[in-house]
Amino acid sequence: MVAGAPQSKREGRRDERRDGILDVARECFLAEGYAATSMSTIAARLGGSKGTLYNYFKSKEELFEAMMQRQCGALAETLFDLAHDAAGPRERLEHFAESFLRLLLSAESRGIQRLVVSENERFPEIGRMFYDLGPKAVLMKVGEYLADLMGQGVLRRADPFVAAQQFKDLAISGVLQPRIWGVVTDEMTDAEIETQVIRAVDTFLRAYRPD
Repeated sequence: MVAGAPQSKREGRRDERRDGILDVARECFLAEGYAATSMSTIAARLGGSKGTLYNYFKSKEELFEAMMQRQCGALAETLFDLAHDAAGPRERLEHFAESFLRLLLSAESRGIQRLVVSENERFPEIGRMFYDLGPKAVLMKVGEYLADLMGQGVLRRADPFVAAQQFKDLAISGVLQPRIWGVVTDEMTDAEIETQVIRAVDTFLRAYRPD
């Protein structure tokens, strides 16, 4: 389809069907694991034939990759929405930190992270796929923004990708892993998220204060 051209009804229905397949696939992967989930399982849950499923995705690996692309794309879209383009550095960093927290702390995101960790030893390709599509892609974009701030003299010069990693780690420090491990079951309140965000950004700005 030509960029900017309106989507036809047929294309719209196909996109809706594709999204429905991805929703069911995600539920199957999270409930049964990558190894135990088959195309037959997903087709049965969809109530259709494997042939229909293969019209959209040629393999389980391709289906899993599409699911990860959609999941990780949601984070990137939240982080870099146009509404925050004109915000100052501190406000933009607070938006990044809050977006990291809210998405990574969601039950769905925690489930995907557990899935990748549990299956990675047998299927190392899914770990690489998850990293490339998710953490690496997002951190590269955050790093580009930090590099701009370094060029403007707002932050001291350093490796922007390393800085992005450190920023992300500050945002989730002490709150994500205990919830992934099931040590903490309570959801963070808005007030707790705000406190976490402010502390993370304060620490990061002090660490990267220009010389």
